[in-house]
Amino acid sequence: MTRLRLAFKRSLGAKVVTSTILLSLGVIWLAGSALDSRLSDGIRSVNLNSSLAEARLAFFNAQYQLLITQNVNVNERKKILAEIIADATTQGIKEQPREVIITKTPTSKKSTVNYEMSSNGALVESIPPGVRAKILEKSDIHYEYGKLKFADKAGEDSLFVGNRINIPGAGRYEMYVVFSLAQQASTINLIQNSLLVTGLALVILVALITWLVVRQVVRPVREAAAVA
Repeated sequence: MTRLRLAFKRSLGAKVVTSTILLSLGVIWLAGSALDSRLSDGIRSVNLNSSLAEARLAFFNAQYQLLITQNVNVNERKKILAEIIADATTQGIKEQPREVIITKTPTSKKSTVNYEMSSNGALVESIPPGVRAKILEKSDIHYEYGKLKFADKAGEDSLFVGNRINIPGAGRYEMYVVFSLAQQASTINLIQNSLLVTGLALVILVALITWLVVRQVVRPVREAAAVA
């Protein structure tokens, strides 16, 4: 260990190559971090805007179909709600899985009929309290990130987008379109891995170029010193 340390201190080429690698690592890390942040934020922003647009369409379609159920019986209305859920979980970008939860608003009037339902066993308890409070306060589209839980499988990080809907004869309910973030996370991980591999390749390339240049410079100096 001591011999290696002494050899390193006496070697001008080793010092230059090491210093260049350390400086390159710092520069590449700063540039990579900034690029990763910009790309990740861009992907999240595009994903959010797309999800809000698709959720808005799902809410409009649900409210329109419920308006025409004024004179139907309970079973027919439940079938229509099931169709609404099926449409909302299949429309739009198929690479972005989603679930739908329909639950009663806490302040809704009491009714003997319960129209609460969800797709694929998604649990109402997984809805973030913050977004429910916002919907209770104001009838508008609200969203929040959280973990969607299921009755028979593991939960997953998701985007909850909710709004009020009115079910004839049953009062006010809340409808949530829940978008999985798995595809988004996979894309961000792919970008980060690509940046990491590219950064390592650049460091190796810089180290190789520096070593070649130092070798070309140091060799004549050594030969001149030997002659002298």
